[in-house]
This record gives sequence, structure tokens and C-alpha cells, in this order.
Amino acid sequence: MYQYVWLSALDGAPENLRDIEQVVDLVVQVSRSDPYVGLPSESSAADVQALRARLQSVLTSGRAHVLVIRDEQGEAIGCAVLARSATPNQRHIAELTTGVIHPAHRGRGVVTRAFTEIGELCRLLGVELLRLDVRAGIPAERVWRQYGFQEYGRLADYGRIDDTPYSGVFLAQPVEELIARISQPLSTVSQEA
Repeated sequence: MYQYVWLSALDGAPENLRDIEQVVDLVVQVSRSDPYVGLPSESSAADVQALRARLQSVLTSGRAHVLVIRDEQGEAIGCAVLARSATPNQRHIAELTTGVIHPAHRGRGVVTRAFTEIGELCRLLGVELLRLDVRAGIPAERVWRQYGFQEYGRLADYGRIDDTPYSGVFLAQPVEELIARISQPLSTVSQEA
């Protein structure tokens, strides 16, 4: 039903450029109702260009991989960025960013399968620990926690929407624990994913 594709380098291939544009469009669309994904609900052209440039930059750096989840028509319905630390002593750590699933495709096991793909790539790359951050108190925080991510810190002024500050939560989980968790029957992992 869904296709999971890793983009590992933006070499100018038309399909990679198309995927990046679809990911940007997806993030902009989801941000309209869920501004916690990194863009304001009313994104400016400069906001959108900055997101596009950041995605292209992380790909060309060689430190990041972008997971694109496509539907039957080949349209991006989900994405996640897996970025390895640039610090040699932290090469065992990767950060998950820009995780988005289109609302129409939530609750269909997309997140569980995405974590399967992420776990496999982490093993291949030698990544042992995943970390992420999320705005506190939103549904995405609950989903990350259901998948076993544990809090290791908070920041009171994590982000601002219309000048209103929101706190953020920093979460982490060993890759092998995530893989063990998602290998369990879906009902024991999460009702949300």
C-alpha cells in the first residue's frame, strides 16, 4: 500500500528533486493544522524556501537521510529526516527531525513501518541511539512515548507561535530497544500509529 524510500544524497536526480518538493509541500500542508512541525500555520515564501534549502543541505552533507513515504499514486504522505552527529565521538547518535504523517494516513501503521525502516538504516550505519525533540503536550509527544522514547530534558521556551512560547521535550531511545518494541504485535506497540 505504501512505499518507503530513503533519499541519501541530493545528486540532482529528478526523482530526488520531486521528492524534496513533495516533502516540502507535505510539511507546509500539515503545518496549517499542526504548526508544531516546524513551520507557522501561515508559512511565508521565505519559510518554505528555508525548509527546502535545509532539506537539500542535510542531504548533500552526507550526514542525513530523508525517508519519504508515498501512497499508491506516488505522492508523499509522510517523511522523516535521520541526521547523524557530525562530532566523531557522537557518531553512534542520530537525531530524528521533520517527522510528518498526513492526517488522512494516520492510524494505519505508517509510523510503525517507518520506525522499522529507520531501525534497519540505523543498524546499517552503526547508529545506536536515537534522539528527537517535540513540543510538549501535543499528540506527537504521546506517539513518541508510546514507541518507547524517554524524556531526558525540557526547555520552557522551546518554540513560539504568534509570540506565544511553548515548552519542548527532548526524548531518546536505544535503537535496539526500538527495534524490539516494533517487532511486537502492533496492538502492544500503539493504538495511535
